[in-house]
Amino acid sequence: RMVPQASAWAINRVAQKAVSVATRQVAGNTVAGDNQVKGIPLKLVRQRVRVFKASPSGKMTARIRVNRGNLPAIKLGTARVRLARRGGKLQYRGSVLKVGKYLFRDAFIQQLANGRWHVMRRIDGKNRYPIDVVKIPLSGPLTQAFEDARDRIIAAEMPKQLGYALKQQLRLWLTR
Repeated sequence: RMVPQASAWAINRVAQKAVSVATRQVAGNTVAGDNQVKGIPLKLVRQRVRVFKASPSGKMTARIRVNRGNLPAIKLGTARVRLARRGGKLQYRGSVLKVGKYLFRDAFIQQLANGRWHVMRRIDGKNRYPIDVVKIPLSGPLTQAFEDARDRIIAAEMPKQLGYALKQQLRLWLTR
């Protein structure tokens, strides 16, 4: 009974560590906005990840489920419209929409039919409805980060965590 419990602990610890490493990496390295700001809030990446834990009675595997869809720009913070004034290199034409510390040129906020507010922008080449939600693509970075983190962390952490967990189980059993 002790070994399965220890294994489950170790598996869950390693899964949690992989999630934390990968989400930090993605949040830190993602570039958003027209002003190319590096980094998005960690909270936004973390809330897209869910860990299904291993249990000694059920499955002995931890599953990490990641929502890899695009992140809408409105999530980055409060949106403020800044009207263009003459001068200044950034605002050549039209207004600049600032969401948190990220700038989006020629963008505007609008409430959609489903009641949600979004940052929209006119898109060239779309005939029928030439506006689209401004979004930050996260699919590539998330996939890459989790693939890398998974293999690296399992190799590095699993033996260590398994040792800790078995030691702890033994300690619990001896003091019982």
